[in-house]
Order: sequence, then C-alpha cells, then structure tokens
Amino acid sequence: MCAGNGSLEAAVAAAIQAEASATASGTGPPEPRRRIFLWEQNDSVHCSIVGTCASVGDLRRVARRIGMEIAPETPDYDLHGHFVRLSTTDNAFSRAFQKLLDARFEGALRRVARTRNATGLAELWDDMCDRGQVAPAYWAFMSHGHVPNDLRVRVFGEVHMWSHLAGASFRRKTVEAAALRDQIREMEDRAKRTEAGLHAALAERDAEIARLRARLTDLQASAAHGAGATARAKAKGRPQNDALQRRFDKAQRALQGARVRARQAEARLRALDGAARQAADGPGSRPLPCPASTEAPYPARTPPESRSAGTGGRPRTVLYVGGLHGHRDRLRGIAAEFNAAFLHHDGGVEDAPQRLDQLLPSVDCVFCPVSCVSHDACLRAKRACQKRNMPFVALRSPGQSTFARALRHLVEADDHGQIPGHDTPQEDTTTCSSP
Repeated sequence: MCAGNGSLEAAVAAAIQAEASATASGTGPPEPRRRIFLWEQNDSVHCSIVGTCASVGDLRRVARRIGMEIAPETPDYDLHGHFVRLSTTDNAFSRAFQKLLDARFEGALRRVARTRNATGLAELWDDMCDRGQVAPAYWAFMSHGHVPNDLRVRVFGEVHMWSHLAGASFRRKTVEAAALRDQIREMEDRAKRTEAGLHAALAERDAEIARLRARLTDLQASAAHGAGATARAKAKGRPQNDALQRRFDKAQRALQGARVRARQAEARLRALDGAARQAADGPGSRPLPCPASTEAPYPARTPPESRSAGTGGRPRTVLYVGGLHGHRDRLRGIAAEFNAAFLHHDGGVEDAPQRLDQLLPSVDCVFCPVSCVSHDACLRAKRACQKRNMPFVALRSPGQSTFARALRHLVEADDHGQIPGHDTPQEDTTTCSSP
C-alpha cells in the first residue's frame, strides 16, 4: 500500500461526504447503487484496495490474462503503482481485477449484502477483522453502496494504519531474523568444531584399541609359551616343590602362632599396668574396665583359675560376631558395664574370615545373633569354641537388651561357679546348627 499521511484520510472523508451531500441535494443520483465498481471508487482508495486485497502475483496473473506483457525484472513497487493508475478507469485490467476480487471474496460480499443496518455492519467489520479476514471484508465494505459513509471512512482509516503497523512489524521481524541467522551460523560453527573434536577422539580411541589388541595378542602368545615351559619345569621339579611348599606352610603356621602369643603378651602387660594404676589410686577407686579400643584388638584370655578372683569370675574379653553395624558402640558400652572388653567381627561383610580365626584365641566367650550373621561365620565360630571348650552363646536377635541379658546370665553363672560350656542353654539364646 502506498504511504500516506493524515491528509489522505481527510481527502477520502471529504470525497465520501461530498457524494452524500450531492445525493441529498438532488444533484447526484437519487439512491446509491447496490455495488460500486473499482473504477468508480474515490482516487485515494484504489491504492489500499490493490495493495490489501491482492498480491503482486495476482496482478501479474491478471496482466497475463488480458494479454499485457510485464517484464520479470519489473520492481514490485512500479508494478503496484502502474496497476493502481489503471484501476481508476474503466478498462480491461480494472474489469478483470473486479471479477477476480468478486469471485475470491464472494462469501464476504454476501454477508455484507445481507446486513442492512449500520450497527450490524460495524459489528460485522469487527468480527471479520478479529478472524483475520481483513482483505475480503475491506473489498466487501468498500464496494457495497449501502454501507454508511462514516463506516467507510473508519474502515479506510483502520486499513491505512494497519499498513504502517505491518511495515513496522516487518522491520522488527527483519532485525530478529538477522539476529537468528547470526545465532544459527554461530551454532553451526560450534557444531562443526564439536564434530571435528569427536572425530579426532574416535580416531584416537580406534588407534588405542588397535594398539591394545596387538599387545594382548603378544601377551597371549607369551603366556602360552610360558605356560608350556612352566608345565615342563613342574613335571621335572615337582618333588622338590612339594617339599618347599610343606616347609613354607609349617613356617606360616609357626609365624601365626607367634603373632597370637605376642598379642596375648601385650594384652597381659596392659592388664597388669591397669591393675597397677588401680592399686595406686587406692582401695576405694572404681575398677578399671578392660581395654576395648581398637588399638588392642586381641587382649589375652583370662585363665580359668583366675576367674574367681577380684573380677567376680566374669569374662574379661567377649567377641560379638555379626549383628548391626550401628549397634557396635552401644554393645561395647554394655560389655564395659560388666568390666569386659568387647571385640567385634561383622561376619564377613567387610572383615575377612581369617580375622575371625585370629580373634578367637584371645577371647573368653563368643556371642552370635543367628538372625543377623552369615551361616559360614556362625559355624566357624561355633566349631572354634567347641575345640577350645569356650562358651558359645547364639542370640535370637541382634538387640542390645538380648546381648545384655545373655552377658548377665553368663556372669551370674560364673559367679556361682557354674562355668558354662559352648552349648549351655540361655534364656534368650538359641543354637546355630550346621546345614
């Protein structure tokens, strides 16, 4: 649509008002016709009709239909201006263009023709604009003679301003499109750099895999050769190796026994030091509890002949196998109340089974909650207690009260001279049998 200013709307309004005045004074036609042809419109309206109701492609098709030659390189603005000038007169183009608009917007023409009052026409214009039907509504309202003059002026003004708003929106969208194109180019460059880095990483990975495969092949060949040589060497020197293995096993057992005796000696020495400090503090001082820290995990087992001494015959060191990890410190406190050192083995979760064999020679009693311990650890502890004639107490649950009652029963039995064996029944205990 051609650009304009406030004088354009004023000219249109004046022309429409003059037409109405001439009709009222009798100098014009007595009554407006039902339709107003394109070439009969006011000169200021042709530009908006051609620009709003048809595209440049429509204008080129109409020109070809009437035999008019238009050069392909003709600018759209020149083409628009030429056909606006042709639409002001009755000619082949204006009649063909009128026929095109009537056929394309036939539904809008019928709706406007059926609406006769001014209020209904204003409401119809607003409704069609809200639905995005600006082009058909504009042609129907400007070409029907029964549309009031003030409504035609309003319709022309709104369409004229929308053209300015469309131009501003186009400029804004153009700026946004340019910014988006820059972002797309930047993202494409970044994607290309990332893809190049990934290709380089994949090539490096493939090279590393090939190198490792070659190395693996060499190692497998060397291992096969070495296995054959080892088999031949074993066949030749098997008697000598068996003797060396027996000597090594004997040395290992001797070393393990020496370590156990050394830990027992250290525990006895700490017990003697505690007794000396207790004697130094005076007869009214409280007996010191047996050490239960992790710095001395293997205190010495108290000989049976010393159980009836000042400790009341109660066990000096107890081992708790299994149970809940969070109860360990509380169980140690309960054992300390009975003046007993507390050792713990989790039944094989984190502690190795060999550690259980190292702990058993240095304790006086073993407690095992059968509902919260591995079967292998329970049987291992029970068999060790049977060999050493040591009390083995199988608890029904890993609770603290269960442990406290079982320890109290054991202490009371020792105080009365009834030293329990490994299978002595307890009030809150049960047995752990082999499968």
